[in-house]
Amino acid sequence: MSDSKSSKQIKVVSTGLISGAVVLQIWQLIFPLPLILQSIASFTLIVLMIHAVEGIIAAFFIGFYRTRMGDTPVSQTSSLLIDHLPESTPLAIIKAGLYTFFVGTMGLSEIVKATKKNSEQTF
Repeated sequence: MSDSKSSKQIKVVSTGLISGAVVLQIWQLIFPLPLILQSIASFTLIVLMIHAVEGIIAAFFIGFYRTRMGDTPVSQTSSLLIDHLPESTPLAIIKAGLYTFFVGTMGLSEIVKATKKNSEQTF
């Protein structure tokens, strides 16, 4: 029970930090950043690229799973993403990619576990 609670807390904190990083990058595009924030902006750009790669990987996992299995729900397991994944494959791919972009590695591992579990149950 506490593992689920800490997992959700990490997801919320990660989403807040990534949202802040996106805002900082947009701010940098519009106005010059103060000197103290310029080094932070460089670091956040690297973090955003890593999260973008994770989001792309998650989107490929869902896309591959959906093309192989059809437009069936990905899993019956409980998670923030899997419970609310759309029936439409393109929308599911976009949602999985965005979810993983904001949540990070925890979201990617959640998707991998759910697709693996459903693949094993199907065959």
